[in-house]
Amino acid sequence: MTHVSHLTSNVSHKTAVFGGTGMLGSSITRRLKSKGYENILTPSRKDGFDLLKKEDVEKFFKEETPDNVYMVAGLVGGILANNSRQADFLYQNALMILNVIEALKDLSPKTKLLYTGSTCIYPKENPQPINENRFMHGPLEETNKGYAVAKGMGIIACQLYRQQYGINAIAAMPTNLYGPNDNYDLTNSHFIAAVVQKFVNAQRDGTQLEFWGTGKPRREALYVDDCADACIFLMENYDKPEIVNIGTGFDNSIKEYIEIAQKVFEFDKEIKWDTSKPDGMYEKRTDITYLKSIMPDYAPRKFEDGLKDVLKIDFGVEV
Repeated sequence: MTHVSHLTSNVSHKTAVFGGTGMLGSSITRRLKSKGYENILTPSRKDGFDLLKKEDVEKFFKEETPDNVYMVAGLVGGILANNSRQADFLYQNALMILNVIEALKDLSPKTKLLYTGSTCIYPKENPQPINENRFMHGPLEETNKGYAVAKGMGIIACQLYRQQYGINAIAAMPTNLYGPNDNYDLTNSHFIAAVVQKFVNAQRDGTQLEFWGTGKPRREALYVDDCADACIFLMENYDKPEIVNIGTGFDNSIKEYIEIAQKVFEFDKEIKWDTSKPDGMYEKRTDITYLKSIMPDYAPRKFEDGLKDVLKIDFGVEV
């Protein structure tokens, strides 16, 4: 089936954000409002809406037929959660996107869908920075295989439903995110949120600061509003099956992130490293050449600036 392009920059469009209570979803909602969008729907479990229930998703598309949907919902976590709940991460993340894209196809086929995958879909071993063409070109990192397979399947679903049914589905690959409204639960948070919470606890309670691994692995950390702006730009201006990395173009070692946090927190006590714990992938930096060709003005902020915003917004701390 031939796909007809229809780009969607009209702020009067009805826009749904699935996962609107999460960090990225709430940021997309904030940024949409700042750009003049008014008709924004953020259905959630609090409203009795569950993406794992096919009937809930079908009812939503039947009643609302939105112009745009940002599918940023998912079961997410750091190394500990990903490794110990692999089956949950596989099942829930796969089911959510399949429920959404199947209901959209049957009940609201003119809706444009932006799906966010994750850079963990890329193989464990990669030339750096990681180009979009590396998708499905090697074995995955074992510690989050369930999540990675589910997110990769979501990307392929977008491409196949576009190819077979003409569904206007695009997929973006955000790197590690941090920012306001993050999950700071140390048992299942991402590494930046865990770093922030550990520093906050240490400052408040005098607890020993300890981090996993050697501190040598290198990671990107993208401020969530910069990611949200890129997602909105892609929704408004991009209409191709190829996936798009949303990264920073720069990275730091875990240890360097800790040192930046030390500086921002003005923390002068000893920090321990538990080298018996896994490091995860040694280096993971995305190639954002393709994104920059679509969005030439894309310029994400440095970690130190983003961290100061997080402390001010989520913890009420001015630094």
